[in-house]
Amino acid sequence: MKTKEKTQAQVPSLEEALRERVGHYLVCFIDQCPLHDQCLRWLVGQYADTATLAHNAINPRNPQMGGQQCAMFRKCERVLMKRGFKNLYYEMPGHMERSIRRHLVQLWGHKRYFQMRRGDRLITPKQQHELADVCRLYGWTGPIAYDGEQEEWLW
Repeated sequence: MKTKEKTQAQVPSLEEALRERVGHYLVCFIDQCPLHDQCLRWLVGQYADTATLAHNAINPRNPQMGGQQCAMFRKCERVLMKRGFKNLYYEMPGHMERSIRRHLVQLWGHKRYFQMRRGDRLITPKQQHELADVCRLYGWTGPIAYDGEQEEWLW
């Protein structure tokens, strides 16, 4: 039952998501940036409490920040994220499963791998491609079965 709830989780509105992240997300206050209207970091910064003395923010004096090629830019768009892959190995031969699992743990780390496998952490489109590439590398031609999916912002 718990997996079903995670699969059908409601994505909050953009405003709710921005307000939720103010206290723990790296924000941007560079109003002159040509990308600021489309950037999640700047949008989160607009909800920052003015009474707070300090925020975790991008250094506006760094020459890489605030321009067309900003290294910290996060586009404000939803993407299709996948959730969990507990049944991925179900039909694979054991030797293939072990090789794929070992490679993914090396790629993402032990903790992140198991968070993603259980569905506790959403799987980005880039990670979905990595997972598919690793499976193909070791000879798996079957489908990549995920436990669910949802639209979310790439924070």
